[in-house]
Amino acid sequence: MSNKIELLGIETNNLKSIDIALDKRAINLIIGPSGSGKSSLAYDTVAQIGQHEMTSMFADEIKEPSYKIQAYKNMLATVPIQQSNNNNNIRSTIGTYFGINRNIALIYSLLLGIEESFFVLNKSENLCPQCRGLGYFRELDINRIINYDVPLEKCPIKCWTPYRDFYAQIIKQFCIDEDIDFEKNFRMLSESEKHSILYGKSEKKYSARFKKKGMYSKRTTKYYGIMTGEPMMPKFAPAKQFFADSICTSCNGQKYSQKHADYKLHNLAIGEFMCTPFNALQSWLEDISLDVSTSNLKFSVSCVSRFIQKAVELDLGHLFFHRAIPTLSGGELQRLRLVQVFNTQLSDLLIVLDEPLAGLSGADKLSVYNNIVQLSKHHTLLVVDHHETFVSEAKTIIALGEGSGRNGGYLINASKYLDSQRVILNYKPLEIAKTIPVSLDSMVYKYKGVTLEIADNRLNAVLGKSGIGKSTLLREYFPQFFEQYTYINQKPLTGNKNSSVATLLDIFDHITDSFASKFGKDKQFFSNHTGCEGACPFCSGAGYIDYGTDYQIQAKIECRECNGTGFNKVLKKYKIDSKSIFDIWSMTIDEAVGFYQMNKRIVDTLKKASEILLGHLQLGQPTSTLSGGENIRIKIIKSANSTASVFGIDEPFRGLGRTEIFAMIKFLDMFINKKKTIVIADHEEESFCFFTKRILLTEQGNKLVGVDYDDLIC
Repeated sequence: MSNKIELLGIETNNLKSIDIALDKRAINLIIGPSGSGKSSLAYDTVAQIGQHEMTSMFADEIKEPSYKIQAYKNMLATVPIQQSNNNNNIRSTIGTYFGINRNIALIYSLLLGIEESFFVLNKSENLCPQCRGLGYFRELDINRIINYDVPLEKCPIKCWTPYRDFYAQIIKQFCIDEDIDFEKNFRMLSESEKHSILYGKSEKKYSARFKKKGMYSKRTTKYYGIMTGEPMMPKFAPAKQFFADSICTSCNGQKYSQKHADYKLHNLAIGEFMCTPFNALQSWLEDISLDVSTSNLKFSVSCVSRFIQKAVELDLGHLFFHRAIPTLSGGELQRLRLVQVFNTQLSDLLIVLDEPLAGLSGADKLSVYNNIVQLSKHHTLLVVDHHETFVSEAKTIIALGEGSGRNGGYLINASKYLDSQRVILNYKPLEIAKTIPVSLDSMVYKYKGVTLEIADNRLNAVLGKSGIGKSTLLREYFPQFFEQYTYINQKPLTGNKNSSVATLLDIFDHITDSFASKFGKDKQFFSNHTGCEGACPFCSGAGYIDYGTDYQIQAKIECRECNGTGFNKVLKKYKIDSKSIFDIWSMTIDEAVGFYQMNKRIVDTLKKASEILLGHLQLGQPTSTLSGGENIRIKIIKSANSTASVFGIDEPFRGLGRTEIFAMIKFLDMFINKKKTIVIADHEEESFCFFTKRILLTEQGNKLVGVDYDDLIC
């Protein structure tokens, strides 16, 4: 049997008819700049082939593959593991997702002599009657609805922003009766005053005259605090972003009914076991193993023990079996899937990994690295990465480039690419001029508050081990402290089937305006949005046609009438400087910069996108095809003109090499020049030397505490 997997003439996406060979039972590394075709090769080609070859032997319905290749041989069954988490099932937990709950229920059943059905959560009689087995409630979150630095007379309740003038008048009158100083901001109030504003009800009614739909209106109502659930405006209901998960007070998040608390093994009821972090369960399982006698019980204990042991080794000891899958980061879910791979009884798999060390630091990164190297002795690994960490262990290194998008997809010299990432970059961070002390006593998840200092009007890096609370700091605590604050993460930008790079960058209307102006027509004549005259009548502007019903595997086929653009083909005859809107839709951002150099409204945005390493994207590229890194960079562009004074950005450097990180830093300097403060949570060591202040986040007494971390070397 051959020791190599061979793939010839690969033309998937931007790949330029390349030939590659992968060594079996070894690490094969793919490197190259962002957008060069690494994912197209690893996931859209190699992984798809391996999965298609496997499933076509038994599956009733097979999704038509999208890869383009001339030939391949010696393929293996493939397990693609990505840094993504698209699971939105709130009842899906680590225990259910990885099939561990069945083993846990069996352990409790056999050792306690009770029917196994008593310990499963798919029976209504076993569930907590208050939360119905969810373990939490969705409740209004005070930290999300209060703007702490807005005076009461200006309405600090965020979900009351519509008709704020009305609410401000009612609050002011209520404060006068309650002897509360309405000129104070919410942060300055006593605890009893805060309670009155949030939970209070007035004895009498108040009147307010306010603007409603351009006209003045008058309404009379009693005052009802936002937490009472009583609306002062008809049909008012707070939006979902103002709600948060609160642990069920009846079951304490354990999901089981009260009767289950009476049945314990070594002082842990099954609900308590499910909520205990993995790193605290190892000694418990060692004690349980002493009670094991039957073979099926030994197997169940072994399965649970091996899962926990490997999870702890892969820096996942902070997780627990009841942890919901939608709440995990992409990196955490990828490493949990690796746990399953380590424990599988299958051998000779082809495992595809995406930046497996991202989100890790120090000893945690070394531990995961060593485990991956060990894995390559039994399986074939294809690793997409931009670090040199895997270079010494990789038997094959595939470098793609030279550039991104159309300029990528070629095989290039790996040594030269690695050398280009080792260049010494001339950059000196600004000195600290002023610091901002951040101190809050507020319950968020398991944390009681936060204390740290950031450098004002500078670049700040927040470091710390995976799961310590860096995202919690940026997402939950900073909005409480800073009045003008914007949080940017890698979650996909929302959009409909017509959404594209041009619509995300807010230049689509300018493009259609330019055509409408030149040819004296309504701009909808040049728009591919659903319902517009310019939309392709065959695909309604989507650029593709769905085939298949809800009961079949659906296939998306590019619409041949509009060549995937979504535009009515009659628009091909309308041209500006010899380019139709079809031609513009297929332009990359870099190409469009040259074409629109005389249109300031469009070219300024395009130049920013090019500076932040998005020049390879096509204007008509669908939103759904963007990577997490591309999403976050577009969000940064869209925030460039924000009035916020402080920006929190979650892992903007993931998937970028040293020179690309440097380009990002230079772009972020534009914010600093506008007197903005930036706080970035990241593990990317290549970026640390570019920051004015580096903060190590720790947990002390259930409180997040930041300490200076100035011993890092570039």
